[in-house]
Amino acid sequence: MASRVPRYHQIAQTLRERIVAGGHAPGKRLDNQRSLAREFGVTLMTLRQALDLLERDGLISRRHGLGTFVARPSIEYDILHLRALAGDLSALGEDVATRFVRSYAATADRGVAERLRLPERAGVFVLERLRLVDGEPVSFQASYLPAALGEEVSKANLTVTPLRQVLAFKLGVEITAARETVSAVSLERRAARELGCRPGVAAFRSDRVSTGPDGAPVVYDRVFIPGDRFRITRDLRYDTLNSRPGADEHGSATNNPLAEGRSDERLREGALPPDRDLGRSSAPNERLREGALPPTVIVHVQPR
Repeated sequence: MASRVPRYHQIAQTLRERIVAGGHAPGKRLDNQRSLAREFGVTLMTLRQALDLLERDGLISRRHGLGTFVARPSIEYDILHLRALAGDLSALGEDVATRFVRSYAATADRGVAERLRLPERAGVFVLERLRLVDGEPVSFQASYLPAALGEEVSKANLTVTPLRQVLAFKLGVEITAARETVSAVSLERRAARELGCRPGVAAFRSDRVSTGPDGAPVVYDRVFIPGDRFRITRDLRYDTLNSRPGADEHGSATNNPLAEGRSDERLREGALPPDRDLGRSSAPNERLREGALPPTVIVHVQPR
């Protein structure tokens, strides 16, 4: 009796077994779609349905104009300790490199102007780079600086010198703090082309404004990371009722920290409303460690 399993499911399972068994190493390019369709005796449409299943499972990645490749394992990263992406990934044992893409003068759109506190359509300097892990691009980064500062930055050899080093050692501009928001987005066409992805795939977008000692914006970084190449992790720790200060032998509170305004205790217990910005309160590291972040995470971090 003929199998009731759709043919494209059977093809996907066969290719999945080859990948899992090690027949295709991460980063290896698969045969082109016409060759695979001939191998399995199906139409291109059926073959593409099978590839869709594998891509959804994170086993393959399709790069526009290049072909289909066995996906590399996602990079796990703890967002609560997000500091310098390249440096931190290197510390995790990853082979990390930065590739200069281009730099140019432009006019600020509304989003860039607001973050740098500039008039809309003001001049800015833009630096674009790729971060690569084991030779594969994992993020596309565009850094925006006010035109006057960018003019000085452009005099450095940006193909080999990190931007922060240019700012600190050549121009004496120190970055002392930053504010970053990470969002889930559809990958923009420009970033997709540089990352070898299809436009519109799921991605992370990081918007980071780095500031100097006076609190004035120095640089705004906009970073895109394809969702299949990065995975954010969090380690959480919760206090038990018995370990809470002010609890009696039954674990019941002997006083009311909410009424007394004890903000640290409320944060530990998750009593803050969902839209509360934790970065505005004191002792953020303690609260972050206690897992009190709301679903939409806005975290103060150190600059790249």
